[in-house]
Amino acid sequence: MGRRRYSDATLFIAYALWVKGHTETTIAMTLGLGRKQVSGIIGRSPFSNRTAMSDDERQDHLSDLKAIHFDQDAKTLRCGGRLKTFDWTILPLLKDQRNRRSKG
Repeated sequence: MGRRRYSDATLFIAYALWVKGHTETTIAMTLGLGRKQVSGIIGRSPFSNRTAMSDDERQDHLSDLKAIHFDQDAKTLRCGGRLKTFDWTILPLLKDQRNRRSKG
């Protein structure tokens, strides 16, 4: 069985939630995926080593994602507007969030 191909919207939402500071479990529940599926998405993302980023770096990445979120050409929100009420401010990482990813 090959790798599953996820929609751009699913990947974008996973990236935004991850950079913000949510756990893999929370992202999985939000997207209706398994935690291991989300772990695979995050592991192949440009943001996989979130714990190595400073809070300022994470906020910069989240701001970049926010800029991508609004499709200037179509004058619409990407992801079907599923992040239209999303708070684009990072959450502080808890101690167990910092340690879990840095081991893998």
